[in-house]
Amino acid sequence: MKASDIANFTKTNYGQLASHARGLIVKDMNDGVLQNGEHEYKKDKKGISRYARKKATGALGKFRKSDKVTMLLSGETARRIRPEGKKDRATLVFERGDIVKWNEDNNNYVIADLSGKNRDKSALFLQRIVDRNVKKYESKPIKIKIGK
Repeated sequence: MKASDIANFTKTNYGQLASHARGLIVKDMNDGVLQNGEHEYKKDKKGISRYARKKATGALGKFRKSDKVTMLLSGETARRIRPEGKKDRATLVFERGDIVKWNEDNNNYVIADLSGKNRDKSALFLQRIVDRNVKKYESKPIKIKIGK
């Protein structure tokens, strides 16, 4: 390994980063935290959410017990986020992108981006990869050629 290769990331590294970011997003979805910092359902002009109105009338199913936005829906949205590592970037493919986009446009429920906290965690993940490469580089003896 050359010293210039320490900060170079491979397709595998980017795939690991994408998988890590997917895990952070799904964890936040489970906790009811969106990537733009929202924690509660969108409210109407009277300050009452559609969720609270349905909950009060008993129109919700028996499994819906949270006042927080989970964006799990049937769980299919979370299960169908596919991490991909490219040559020069990490991408997340939302296979149910129409649902994600609709919620982002109409309700401001953002899950297709990383929050500041999750960006920091992802940067630390990349830092661990760089540290691992530095240790690999340091462990090998340095050969110095003198003369021809």
